[in-house]
Amino acid sequence: MIHRARSAVLRLALAATLGIVAAAGSVASLAAEPWPSKPVRWIVPAAAGSAPDIIARILSEKVSPGLGQQVVIDNRAGAAGNIAAQLTAHAAADGYTYLFGQASTLAVNPYTFKSTGFDADRDFTGVISIGVSPFMVGVTPSLKLSSVAELVAHARAQPGALSFATSSSRNLSHISGEMLKSATGIDMVHVPYKGSQQAATDTISGVTQVYIDSIPAMAAHIQSGRLRVVGVTAPRRVAGFENVPTINETIPGFEAVGWFAIVAPAGTPTEIIAAMNREVNKVLTQPDVAARMRQFGMFDYGGTPADLDRFMRAERTKWARVIREAKIDPE
Repeated sequence: MIHRARSAVLRLALAATLGIVAAAGSVASLAAEPWPSKPVRWIVPAAAGSAPDIIARILSEKVSPGLGQQVVIDNRAGAAGNIAAQLTAHAAADGYTYLFGQASTLAVNPYTFKSTGFDADRDFTGVISIGVSPFMVGVTPSLKLSSVAELVAHARAQPGALSFATSSSRNLSHISGEMLKSATGIDMVHVPYKGSQQAATDTISGVTQVYIDSIPAMAAHIQSGRLRVVGVTAPRRVAGFENVPTINETIPGFEAVGWFAIVAPAGTPTEIIAAMNREVNKVLTQPDVAARMRQFGMFDYGGTPADLDRFMRAERTKWARVIREAKIDPE
């Protein structure tokens, strides 16, 4: 009886051991599964047809063949990008979900929203910079101003008389305007619009006197002469607009740029981050892609994940200071 009982115990122990070995083998097999083995998702915090969406699709079509899997664009507009960022932050850190993020979401929203639903410092890890894109400062033609120095002098002579239009409130063009006010000590009234078109129309007609927006939003108005551009917020002059001086040529150190970047949920394996970075870097160097990026006023793209993480930390530090100095309370 004792012998049979011992045999039964031994058989159960052996079965349990074999089960553990089999389970371990299954886990090892799963861990060894090559990445990517299914489509990869890029979450874009903007509607289809918008500039971020177009740029993301240009890149995804080129990146997919190199990965051997389709890069799927998932448009999740709303809440100034917070919805898309939340989805990414709370996604599995398995290399299959990324945020095609932008400066406003990752560097401004943490200080202009009481709650974003994510922590920009802790919830993401950088993959690659997609590039920076500056803003332009345009003025209504009736003002007869042709430089930043003249704009600043005019504003100082008439405190509060000038208004500056942007496509929204609390976005990066608005915060850039506040940065210009802080850097020069001038007083201009901010007028937010629901989109670029009406902001440009009202500045052209003189309802507002200054307009700050992205290069694609302003280019046609500048080229037609309906708006007079006085400066670009980039650290150096921009291709296609080489005759437009940078603001830092007049105000040393002034720099305000929008940017796009691919980030992943924190904890995504470093080897997967490196692989995605490598494939996107390859695509960004292709001449046809570089040409399309220039059309959007983009430059300084590519680099390493560490480069992007350092850049994003510096951007958050800068914009936190500007927002604090402008006394913009989170809402």
